[in-house]
Amino acid sequence: MDQETAYRIVPADSDRIDEIKSFVLTVMSDLYPQGTYYEDPHDLAFFDEVYIQPSNALFLITTDASGQIIGTAAVRPYDRRFPEVEAAFGREPVCEIVKFYIHSDHRKKGIGSRLYAIAEHFAREAGYKMSYLHTSTFLPGGYPFWKSRGYVEYYWESETVVHMSKNFQ
Repeated sequence: MDQETAYRIVPADSDRIDEIKSFVLTVMSDLYPQGTYYEDPHDLAFFDEVYIQPSNALFLITTDASGQIIGTAAVRPYDRRFPEVEAAFGREPVCEIVKFYIHSDHRKKGIGSRLYAIAEHFAREAGYKMSYLHTSTFLPGGYPFWKSRGYVEYYWESETVVHMSKNFQ
C-alpha cells in the first residue's frame, strides 16, 4: 500500500484513551448538532471497565501510516436501554456497535468496511447472536452503510434516528 492508503486496525488499549477521546469527541462535534450527544461519554470515561476488561467487548482503532487515529469502532454487550426494541431481541446475547467513526478525510476508502468486518467477526466469536445499533440519517453514509451490511430497520425514533439490528444466526 502507498502512504495515502496505508492504515492499520488494532484493538485499542488504555494507553491511548486520551487520543481516542479526542478523536471521538472531535468527530462527534463535527457530525452532531450541539446538545445532541454526550460530551463525556460514560463508556470512554470508564474505558477499561467497558472495553478492556470484559472478554465480550472490544474497541478498535484505525491508524494511518504515521500512527494517527483515523477511525474507531467498538463492540460491547447491549445494555437494553431502549424498551422500544426489546421485542426484537428476546433472551439472545446481543452486542451493540458503537463509536463507529471514520475521519472525514479517510471516508470512502474501504476503511469502514474493513473495520466493520473485524468488529462483526469479533462479535460472532464472542458468542453474540444479534447485533444492535442506532444511527442518524444525517450522518455521512451511515444509514446506507448499515443497510448494506445486512442491518434491518426495527424502530424509527424520529425522522432521522433509526434503531437497527442484524441476526447472526
